[in-house]
Amino acid sequence: MKTNLDDTCTRFDDKAAEWDANPARVALARAVVEAIRTAVPLRPDMAAMDFGAGTGLVSLGLLPDVGEVTAVEASGEMLRVLGEKVKALGVSNLRTLKCDVGEAALPRGCFDLIVSSMVLHHLPDVPLVLRHLLPALRPGGWIALADLDSEDGTFHADPTGIFHHGFERATVCRWLEESGFADASSREAYRITRPGADGVMRTYPVFLVTARALQLKVLADQGLVATCKEGTVKRCSIRNKDFLKLFTCLHRHLTEVL
Repeated sequence: MKTNLDDTCTRFDDKAAEWDANPARVALARAVVEAIRTAVPLRPDMAAMDFGAGTGLVSLGLLPDVGEVTAVEASGEMLRVLGEKVKALGVSNLRTLKCDVGEAALPRGCFDLIVSSMVLHHLPDVPLVLRHLLPALRPGGWIALADLDSEDGTFHADPTGIFHHGFERATVCRWLEESGFADASSREAYRITRPGADGVMRTYPVFLVTARALQLKVLADQGLVATCKEGTVKRCSIRNKDFLKLFTCLHRHLTEVL
């Protein structure tokens, strides 16, 4: 039976070959990369994941600032185009992974940064995906998500695969913190000015929300399990006043594991 994901993949498969020919998409990706650079302390040893990577505009933009990027995408044609770009550029530190990020078994504790641009509004259940992403980050890792502010439904002329007309930034921050992330904050990343579906010219702000995967906070506040490479932190119960003690003990444990 055909699913919503099938419809969305077909849509992006059909658009992949000409995706980068749209200057507005390229400009948006550059602005999102710059916003990530401003909000996140990027390092050359970072392993990053870009989910919903498309043709890799954001992935390739981040590559000079991090050690490696895994571009995750459900559209085979988008990944084919990205693969051609990677080959032409001679890039060796970008790999691709074809999967639905909300359902696939992601590697645990392998990334320092997870990013996405204009992907959340294609996800039926955003909090579910956020909870799924958390274990893929190392302790202290970052997540940076760019998408539309709430809009009136005129941004997309084709509603295929569109589950949200943008978002309230506070809602995305709340979803992140309820999913086990900490220190969620938001800022404006870009403004898209273009005719809406009704032909009327509008400006659509794009936000960037960032948060950190402080698994220590998850343990203290929610009792979840955190992993790092081959080590597993046992589930425990602790009061917030004892958080510093937990931090010290867990830091020692992770040092031994690594």
